[in-house]
Amino acid sequence: MTILDSHVHVWDPEQIPHPWLDAVPSLNRAFLPGNIDTAGGRIGEWIFVETDAIPAFARAEADWVASLDWPGLVGIVAHAEMARGDLEAQLDELQGARLLVGVRPSLQNGPTDIIASAEFAADLREIGSRGLAFDACVRWHQLDALAEAASRAEETRVVVEHLGKPPVLEGLDSAQGSAWRRGIERLAGLPNVFVKCSGVPAEAGDAFGEVAGVFDRVVLDAFGAERAMFGSDWPVSGEVGFGVPVARAVDALRAASSEAEWRGLAGDTARAFYGLNTSDL
Repeated sequence: MTILDSHVHVWDPEQIPHPWLDAVPSLNRAFLPGNIDTAGGRIGEWIFVETDAIPAFARAEADWVASLDWPGLVGIVAHAEMARGDLEAQLDELQGARLLVGVRPSLQNGPTDIIASAEFAADLREIGSRGLAFDACVRWHQLDALAEAASRAEETRVVVEHLGKPPVLEGLDSAQGSAWRRGIERLAGLPNVFVKCSGVPAEAGDAFGEVAGVFDRVVLDAFGAERAMFGSDWPVSGEVGFGVPVARAVDALRAASSEAEWRGLAGDTARAFYGLNTSDL
């Protein structure tokens, strides 16, 4: 079956400024649809996720991505800033962007108390009222705050990216691993929350072979495959970034899941979550 990759990035620093790339020489160049690692042709559809460019370029980035020669592109998750008082204006600007299915800010390096704030929850509700999904880029210690926000925005579809960035190197049996598991289980108890099985290669580095599938299995047991989806996080978690060839990530997740689970992970869940009918695209 053709896999839908629910989390891929493309960028060109000459088109859209990305200050963070200055500190990552291996990624500080153009990565375009023709460069994407398709896991030997197994991946044929993609959801583009914003790339933490300068926020003022959110609509420009979405329009640039939609203009690329990319037949397999089925959805765009654009950038939006949260809890600063102008989300409605940001969403108004994004309105009508081609293939727009959701929004996200990068929360992983920000203060956790913002995620648990009333303003953040109100913004989540506004996103859902527009028919958009919300991608949550958070680390393991922010999962409880995200659960608090998601519980106050029950009509908004939320997906936790990269398994909630677990403490891979510390391990499941560490205090940090136990806290991550509790956070995942709390989020899994909210029916509007989904999860992306993505990003582990970038977190694990050289230890990927030892942990491949381990954290995925915990998430699958908590959420079920009907609320879990595969994402490559290419190129960040790809061989050119901090990870491994996408085929290795695909194979690890496939080995950790049953045949029935794989159908959800490989595309059915992402299509349902983002409201896609790819036969019409």
